[in-house]
Amino acid sequence: MDLCNDAVADTQCHLDDEAAFDVELDVQGNQGSGFHTKNDPRPGRQWHRDDITQRRGAISVKCNMTDIVHGKLSAGTDEDYASLIVFLFRFDIRKNSRRIARADIKITFSGIEEDPYCRPEIHDISFNDAYSLVEKTHSESTVQSVSGKAGMTGAQIAELSGSTKWEKTTTREVESRTMVVGNTYRRGFEFGGDNQVNWILKENDQFKTGIPNVFRAGILLKRGDLMPFRCEVKINLKADTRSRLEDFFGVFRPKDDLVLFNPKAMAPVGKLAVVNHQQLDTESLGKFNLQDISDITILRTYNGAFEGN
Repeated sequence: MDLCNDAVADTQCHLDDEAAFDVELDVQGNQGSGFHTKNDPRPGRQWHRDDITQRRGAISVKCNMTDIVHGKLSAGTDEDYASLIVFLFRFDIRKNSRRIARADIKITFSGIEEDPYCRPEIHDISFNDAYSLVEKTHSESTVQSVSGKAGMTGAQIAELSGSTKWEKTTTREVESRTMVVGNTYRRGFEFGGDNQVNWILKENDQFKTGIPNVFRAGILLKRGDLMPFRCEVKINLKADTRSRLEDFFGVFRPKDDLVLFNPKAMAPVGKLAVVNHQQLDTESLGKFNLQDISDITILRTYNGAFEGN
């Protein structure tokens, strides 16, 4: 699904349709390239799955939930419960000739029960705006003849060189950049606060450098009770035309299980955790600065050599 028509990215989405195509992540490649990630069926272990999804192919994609903390939004309140969740996305290029032009991440929260009042709402997210990364500048030239014919190509100028002696060349510096756009929406309900997070990672469409390799972002939820809830994570990719669909993940297969949360169950601290759980004030999660755990990595340098993440 191409979101170039969405209002949040209306001014940033101008990818050439002939240079890229969409790939949904709910698919697998050749044998062993993708797995249907399920919740642990053992009683009490179905909550807070940290391995959200993973796919392997010419480009490997993986999502982990690094942190989950349940508590209160602010001290002194009995009903404003909160949950702090951190997601880590990795886009690993396994072939040098491949790239991802755009990634569209959607995370939708809902209650396990059908009661529309028993669902969390988005209180805050990382990158809740449009951000630019790695700005680059290139020159564009326009040639105009004295007769007023503008925008001629080099071939046209050559054809007219016998009759046109004077041209004016105008050169301008044009900036282009890698973009990260974040926003929240209400999905599946006709009232209440937003329950869906949408992040768009978009490559520099002039230099075709691909999206960042690592993207880590947090979500702060506001809850009205201690009832269990769930979320669905979807990742849609726009790939370069050289990365054929079967090179990515092949044929379609069932979706990953929804991620289940239980505020009454203790969430384990994983090896990828970035939140200092010992110093975190769980009674005032509303004060937590999400930018402290937010991260975007394009390339990491190791001993003077570039190493993909």
